[in-house]
Amino acid sequence: MNTPILVWKFYEAPKEFQALSKHGGDEDYLAYVPDGANYNYIPWLEEGSFGVCDIHSTKVEGGTVYIGAHA
Repeated sequence: MNTPILVWKFYEAPKEFQALSKHGGDEDYLAYVPDGANYNYIPWLEEGSFGVCDIHSTKVEGGTVYIGAHA
């Protein structure tokens, strides 16, 4: 069974995850993918889908945070 991925509009995400952003105000969405998630490929976490122009990921305790931005 796959572990759920949590997704928020950026400013509705937990503040500790928002603080990881390097985009400076152009953020759109934020996703948390737990380490236990059994996904080999998550196509909607790519540029053009989750973030129109840029996506960056940060490893955190227990998983990875992805932040998508439009600039």
